[in-house]
Amino acid sequence: MKTLYTNGTFLTMDPESRILSGGAMVVEDSLILALDREDMLRREHPEAEVRDLKGRLVLPGLINSHIHLAQSLFRGMTDDMTIEPWLFQRIWPLQAAHDTDTFLAGARLAMLEMMLTGTTTFVESMIIHYGLDELLQEVEASGMRARLARVVMEPREGSLLPARLTETFDTGLEEALRVRKLVKDPLRTDIWLGPRWTGMYNPLLLKKTVEAMDSYGLRATMHYAESPEDVDAIRQDTGLSPMQFAQDMGLTDREMLLIHCTYLDPEDPRRLGGHKASLAHCPSSSMKMAFGYADVPVLLETHTPVGLGTDAAACNNGNDLFTEIRGTALLHKFRAQDPEVLPARQVLRMATSLGARAIFEPDHLGCLLPGRRADFITVDPSWAAPLPEGAWESALVYSLNGRDVRDVYVDGRQLVREGESLIYDQEKVRSDARRALELLRQRTGL
Repeated sequence: MKTLYTNGTFLTMDPESRILSGGAMVVEDSLILALDREDMLRREHPEAEVRDLKGRLVLPGLINSHIHLAQSLFRGMTDDMTIEPWLFQRIWPLQAAHDTDTFLAGARLAMLEMMLTGTTTFVESMIIHYGLDELLQEVEASGMRARLARVVMEPREGSLLPARLTETFDTGLEEALRVRKLVKDPLRTDIWLGPRWTGMYNPLLLKKTVEAMDSYGLRATMHYAESPEDVDAIRQDTGLSPMQFAQDMGLTDREMLLIHCTYLDPEDPRRLGGHKASLAHCPSSSMKMAFGYADVPVLLETHTPVGLGTDAAACNNGNDLFTEIRGTALLHKFRAQDPEVLPARQVLRMATSLGARAIFEPDHLGCLLPGRRADFITVDPSWAAPLPEGAWESALVYSLNGRDVRDVYVDGRQLVREGESLIYDQEKVRSDARRALELLRQRTGL
């Protein structure tokens, strides 16, 4: 089936950053077939069903490169806390209290919010005992695209993790491999590894992770260099900087999505350039938790793929990637004391084409081009009007937000129409989430 989408301003995010005003796009099944002038496409595809995009902005579906679905119910319960009470008194007890039902209630809430605000692809970094099988089914039913990382860990003496969040490396790997066999379309959903590292320096864990990635063709994502304690332990044990150590362990030569990297040495961002590894930048959570920030402008200079992530609702309070788009632009201008740093177009790329590179799918996602998957969103620019002609990239970064998203498509299937989900009963998702949160509060006494 062919569909001709007309009357839109298409921000292709292709290598030339073409913007096609008043253009049209043909989608056949799950792929973009053509993108050009409307009159020409009408002549070439007279049989196509026509849909009017009402003059809206059209851009590739946004890619959220880092989220914690298990924490989506904790919004507002962990605000204005330093990291130790945040983890020990709230996050770990609440996560340990999850069962499959409460976890999925929160996961649906997060996916609904992402979907409504323009995210079509996300990377979940740390699934443990909650139910990876059931989450896979939920994601497939949602129509979204996801990379689901199963936690792997190597328990060490002195760990402060609750027993319910602790297991052997083989337990996590075995479940990841078993569930990966259930995946119907690896481009839609895939199972990754999520080595649990933070706060417990563990070279053995990294060695086992690299071996598993090589043996089974797995990708992985990992929090890295996000605390001074991590970095100090690396230096004391090895004498290396965080990125030198990552290179030494073989992490940078594999498809490893590193998260945060907020405490790298000054030369470390340049050391990552030219390697396979990528980085997920989460400015809102880094600022809220006072973690510092990666030197994104230098990373981009070295052609390191840097994507954007919302992180968890427990340390961000939302799953709207437009917040991270604006936050990235503002944070790095302020840091550099230079308003020319990270212009709007470059930040939009981090959420689309560069984000696709960061999750190792540069040939399928992130651009509106013939042959790419038909993942796209429409945005109503009314709230930013009046605008100078052609200022659409700036409007998307500085003036608009996820609530201006009107339509969302993944593989040509419409998930959101006029700001309403076609997949979920929105009130039921929210009421189920409220009930799940109450159960967690009862189980933990919080």
